Amino acid sequence: MSVSSEDKRSAEEKPVEEEAARALDQAFDRELKKSRTAYLRASRRAEQVAETLVSVDERFRELTTAIGRLEAPVVIPREVNPSPGELHTLSLVTAGSTDRLFFAGPPYDTSWTTFQPPGAAGTAAHGPSVYKQYGSMFIDLTETYVDRPVAEGGWMYAGAGVGLWFKPKAPSTYVRVSGLVEYDYDWADSSSLQVAHNRAQLCVMVQHRRGPGDMETILDTRDQLWSDGTSWYEDHSDSGGGYWPNQNYFWGTSSDWYLVWFWMNGGIDFSTKDTFGSSKAFQTWHAKVPFMVFEQWA
Repeated sequence: MSVSSEDKRSAEEKPVEEEAARALDQAFDRELKKSRTAYLRASRRAEQVAETLVSVDERFRELTTAIGRLEAPVVIPREVNPSPGELHTLSLVTAGSTDRLFFAGPPYDTSWTTFQPPGAAGTAAHGPSVYKQYGSMFIDLTETYVDRPVAEGGWMYAGAGVGLWFKPKAPSTYVRVSGLVEYDYDWADSSSLQVAHNRAQLCVMVQHRRGPGDMETILDTRDQLWSDGTSWYEDHSDSGGGYWPNQNYFWGTSSDWYLVWFWMNGGIDFSTKDTFGSSKAFQTWHAKVPFMVFEQWA
């Protein structure tokens, strides 16, 4: 049976899958639940110590509250718009291909963000943002002792990602996917007897489109950039940047499309309750993907 030119053209057009990002939501939720469980366990231990100290002398409560207020940091929100220098750099990247290699740069085909819990959107944190036309992703989360609206329960988690549709050339081939991922970060957590946690990841996910509305996750890898915690009167922080080394393989076919995601996620846990002591945390970081490269073997 012959294939009409219209059908062939339709098969070569990149598909639209409105629900494709649900896989990212599910992966994000799994990380969120795991991290929240770890924090709540540590927080309960801190509560037990606090209750014991207050039972010895009530003045411990007043002293701890006073120290916590003095340690409140001044956090300057990060500008989340791409800089002119970044746009100039990205404009030098063009898409091209050889027999084995295929390069793709912005604009990417799709994007994704999430910000949890819902109450976090009413705070000073910018949360996540993504610019698929530039391949840039940002996360900005902050909470301090300062009296103002805070996220419910004392936590904020966010994610952002860019996605590209890819179709191999060969009927059956291994595909190596790698992205140039540059990142910079600034984070801190601090405790006045209560516990604070701070974590971030860079990730790659590949979804196989088996048919309309049928997306199968065939690759899901996540690397931890940092995972930190404080208690008692600890203060931890770090800032810097670099390039994320990454390369992953999957099996593909020229008859199907594959959606490749480069994404990031981060979260902070802190104390906002009327407890003995306090804790605070913030993170602000940026990742950009100037290009992705695919290598395939027939």
